[in-house]
Amino acid sequence: MRDDWRQQREKGNPFLLGLLTWVALNLGRGAIFVMLCPIVFYYFLFVGRARRASRQFLTRALQRTPRWWEIYRHLLTFAVVSMDRILFLAGREKKFQLEIHGGELFTYYRDRGCVLLAAHFGSFDAMRVMGVREQALPVRILLDIQHNPNALNLIQRLDPALARGVIDARTPGPALALLLSECIAKGELVGIMADRGGSGERTVLQNFFGEPAPFPVGCWQLASVLQAPVIACFGVYHGGNRYALHFELITERLGTGRRDRAEAIAQGMDTYCQRLEYHARQYPMNWFNFYDFWQHDSTGHH
Repeated sequence: MRDDWRQQREKGNPFLLGLLTWVALNLGRGAIFVMLCPIVFYYFLFVGRARRASRQFLTRALQRTPRWWEIYRHLLTFAVVSMDRILFLAGREKKFQLEIHGGELFTYYRDRGCVLLAAHFGSFDAMRVMGVREQALPVRILLDIQHNPNALNLIQRLDPALARGVIDARTPGPALALLLSECIAKGELVGIMADRGGSGERTVLQNFFGEPAPFPVGCWQLASVLQAPVIACFGVYHGGNRYALHFELITERLGTGRRDRAEAIAQGMDTYCQRLEYHARQYPMNWFNFYDFWQHDSTGHH
């Protein structure tokens, strides 16, 4: 897989990241935006891989060839949402207008514990704010710590409570299932990225924008073992300081026993991919997988 996302080192010069974090916390979003415009333009000009991936995705989503400024805007949207993450983690959510759809799901499932399936689409941090601060629901995040050291450092600096709840995605299978079942039993929400497979993780080809794309099965197998409600989350950035949070129930539980589990997983994945495609088509600038999402080889797929 030549253009696999796992081969891409986590982007971000630590000094520049530190500087931008300071600017975001001390000078605000306006100052950050002024800095981001030239930085992203440099990135647009000189990082061909991101530019090509954006063009490929936008061609599918817009059903036409995107203009150069649309590709630039796509990359800039990613940068703005990434910087907003700093403010969300630092507890500055009052700076944003959050519109919530489907929040009643958390009232309904308050004591049950749920699996939240997110994607590299829009902002997961905006959604976490609604769960943690507005509803007082504990959220645990499954994170590949080895692949995302900068992300973990940022969380540890700005939100130590969240950092303590991060679960390493590379925890061996049985231990991970046990740890997550304890979280669910306590009524916690477990956030998992459902659009990219981890290292060596089995993927299944799903129809996505009219063509097969590999989606990981692991998060679905975990959810079926946990027998917890599965909720899809989409935190759409609408420009300015506006975010719309969408929570959608995918399934109450994935099968009742081993026999119907595989069928329930297949159905759940199909529903999830349809909803992800719907939101990505509506708001294409929020799509943040800057690699060839549809590229796959014959290994690891079933």
